[in-house]
Amino acid sequence: MPSRKRDAPSKASRRLLAANERELGRIVLDMHDGPVQDIFAALSQLQVLDRALEHDEASQRRVRQAMALLERVLGEIRNFIGAFRPPGFERRELAEIIEGLAVQHETLTDQVVQLTVAPNVGECALETKIALYRILQEALANGFRHSGATRQAVTVERRAETITLAVSDDGRGFSTRQVLAREEDVGVEGGHFGLRGIQDRVAMLGGTFTLTSVVGKGTTMTIALPAE
Repeated sequence: MPSRKRDAPSKASRRLLAANERELGRIVLDMHDGPVQDIFAALSQLQVLDRALEHDEASQRRVRQAMALLERVLGEIRNFIGAFRPPGFERRELAEIIEGLAVQHETLTDQVVQLTVAPNVGECALETKIALYRILQEALANGFRHSGATRQAVTVERRAETITLAVSDDGRGFSTRQVLAREEDVGVEGGHFGLRGIQDRVAMLGGTFTLTSVVGKGTTMTIALPAE
């Protein structure tokens, strides 16, 4: 069972995680105020052109193809913005944002998420809350894209001053030894994108990362982070 214990988090690591989240929020806002508005403007112009070409079927067909492409791109950008917009970490409790993420994942993917959040989870440091949210976001996405799972199960518990997040699926499984044997292979081999980012977040907060998987039976990832 591959497992890694981390040193205590430094103040610099916590500040870096918070700064990264603020930068992500800025990028999401810039995308909404920039490319999204430009695409809307382009669609408006194409709609005008489409009406002007009502007697030129060939040209009108090409215009409508361009409109369909722009609408598809706009939809993809909206999904990205919805997924990565900061969910009010400072003002919302951990249980609330975890539940919201599980519902969002089910809505976007039609994949069942069996969620269990212990009633004593309570609050935690902002950096820990951000890390748990982003780790779960990546884990759910990986389970949907790569595992072939029909459902995923998420458990969040608090034990003393440690918060534990466990994510499991009923997918095809894989060889953890092969994927985690060399750190430079993590995130590439086998298509398990995002594992390196998860490990880095855990390391920066002084937590532990455990990954177990059985071919044909599924995968479980367990993260333990200091609450404060």
